[in-house]
Amino acid sequence: MAPQVELPRVPAPADEADVMREQLEYLIEHAAEAGPCGCSDCQRYQRVRAILLEIFGEPQCAKVVTMPQRFANAA
Repeated sequence: MAPQVELPRVPAPADEADVMREQLEYLIEHAAEAGPCGCSDCQRYQRVRAILLEIFGEPQCAKVVTMPQRFANAA
């Protein structure tokens, strides 16, 4: 009978959403504690922040009708 060899267990890969949350938390904490010091983490924070807040910026589509224009067209 051959001796049993126990292989090391390989952990399951981390969930991407958990890793992203962890990275965001780290970047937010770094920016809050250190302020904008210009390091690579601060630069990463600024890039990520700009991308995530992009949706709240000015509309990129020329066909967007604002509320005052909509009311003027209805009259």
